[in-house]
Amino acid sequence: MDIMAPAKINLYLGVFGKRRDGYHEIGTLFERISVFDRIRLNIAEGPATIIVKGEYVPTGEDSLLEKTITGFNLASGNRLDFNVELEKNIPVAAGMGGGSSDAAALLLGLNSITGNPLCEDKLEEIAGTLGADVPFFLKNASFAFGTGRGDVIEKARTSLKLGHVIVNPPVKVGTKSVYDKISGFNLTMDGAWATMLALFLEKSDQASLLKYLRNDLQQIVLREFPILEEVISFLREAGAKCAMMTGSGPTVFGIFDMGRLEEAAKKTKERFPKEEGWRVYDAVTV
Repeated sequence: MDIMAPAKINLYLGVFGKRRDGYHEIGTLFERISVFDRIRLNIAEGPATIIVKGEYVPTGEDSLLEKTITGFNLASGNRLDFNVELEKNIPVAAGMGGGSSDAAALLLGLNSITGNPLCEDKLEEIAGTLGADVPFFLKNASFAFGTGRGDVIEKARTSLKLGHVIVNPPVKVGTKSVYDKISGFNLTMDGAWATMLALFLEKSDQASLLKYLRNDLQQIVLREFPILEEVISFLREAGAKCAMMTGSGPTVFGIFDMGRLEEAAKKTKERFPKEEGWRVYDAVTV
């Protein structure tokens, strides 16, 4: 069985305070985009294997992939072993949800290949234990709102399609370290954020949507990695209607007219070359 695991970006990310469980209360608008990992899954006839091609991803007992298999087996009463081959294309620790998407895709694949023993609610329950972004990827939604830790998901009604140039720089950002620093910033609860964004999406009003985008973590990461400011400026100069960081970074995206996407991606790849560790993608909503 071959499964495609898409990346995401956060078009909106508001952080509204710390929760009793140690996580932060957030409000986010996810968008699923056309950058994919590929998972090949089959029932093992011999010893189970997990193989990763591309970037390094842990595969041991405490890895996300292994926890996904264990969680599924416990919930379903399944005693089968599986072979998993993961082909990584989504950058690791990039704010693009690659690990979470892989976990969700694997969970859905495990359920399918064993005859769908688990209902949607049970799959969502398992997903919530694997990571805050995993429930989004179970929803098969182009756009969705996330609240709580980002794990309470509501699909957005829209036919809107956006074009992006995605720039992943050769730096690493720790999500926990970014959130640990947010206490020094003013956290404002914008109660209307989801209502406004839902309205813009339903009307496919891209111009209004772009004026409302936000990332409360961006200021923190830019202070540590000012090179990202240069990326944002370059994308704007290349014609991006909006350019900002996704998640806790360090990946930056620009939103372009579809007709300018190919040219903008080409220019961006020339400015931030692969040989120097940069990764640049052109992508659309999926």
